[in-house]
Amino acid sequence: MLICNALPHIARAEEIYGSTLDAQAHAARAAAAEDGVEVSQLAEAFCAVYPDLRGGGLPSPAARHALEPLITLGLDGALTAARHLHDVAIRQAPGDKPPFADGDLFSSLFEGATSCRVGAVTLARNTASVELRYAYEAGTLMTGWTDRLSILRGDDGWRIDDVVYDGRWDFANTGSLRGMIESAAAAEAGLPTAD
Repeated sequence: MLICNALPHIARAEEIYGSTLDAQAHAARAAAAEDGVEVSQLAEAFCAVYPDLRGGGLPSPAARHALEPLITLGLDGALTAARHLHDVAIRQAPGDKPPFADGDLFSSLFEGATSCRVGAVTLARNTASVELRYAYEAGTLMTGWTDRLSILRGDDGWRIDDVVYDGRWDFANTGSLRGMIESAAAAEAGLPTAD
């Protein structure tokens, strides 16, 4: 769909560049640059919402409401499934801690990050990956790491489809947010999980 996004730029580029091929190449680069800006803005919006998501397990209703316009239906469905697993576990064993009750689901660090900045953006036709440069600061302790947003382009534009955990320390979240939820759902259903 990159060429479809480039169509508004082709006519103007033909006037400037002369040939249709040069104009199409320029228009495609312009459309890709616009996509890069859109993807970066989406990641910035995630970083703005992140403090409300940080470290508390599943998002509160208000945080979930703020997150919903940024995510795909697939990630939204995964978060709904996680809430269902959480609620069922509470009903089945009221005294036990349910899954997804605490810890940061949106970064590698259980405690969560105290800052979130957008890093490098990698674009493909209908997918993108954005580095999130997280930092955690508590007193004199400071650590930093990079996780990634997996982003898809759909009919309604670019949306976050997953959070990929890149932390490489003991007890870090590993894999991805959706993978963690899918594993928990498979375990609950008695299905084998890929550990």
